[in-house]
Amino acid sequence: MSRPFRRILRAVLFLVFVLSAWATYANVLSDDTEVRALADSVAHKTAGCGDKCRVTSMHGDRGVLSTSVEYDFGGHGHVLVVCRRPWVVFGEWECK
Repeated sequence: MSRPFRRILRAVLFLVFVLSAWATYANVLSDDTEVRALADSVAHKTAGCGDKCRVTSMHGDRGVLSTSVEYDFGGHGHVLVVCRRPWVVFGEWECK
């Protein structure tokens, strides 16, 4: 391999490492209070009972690309909410 190619390869690999580390911090290790509140709001709207719903169980998983939260509402069923950022580590969280 030629030296310019090695330099470019190292720079690209370093950039991938930095982006992966930032994604891990921003989406997994940082405070997720805002995301949980947004997911809770979407889950209550989806269940169709507003603030009157009683959550009987909740389970969440955080990953580098998304956060998912499963809710069980007493008498109103099961709701899965998945939250993602539009650009992996940038942008406001969107939950569906």
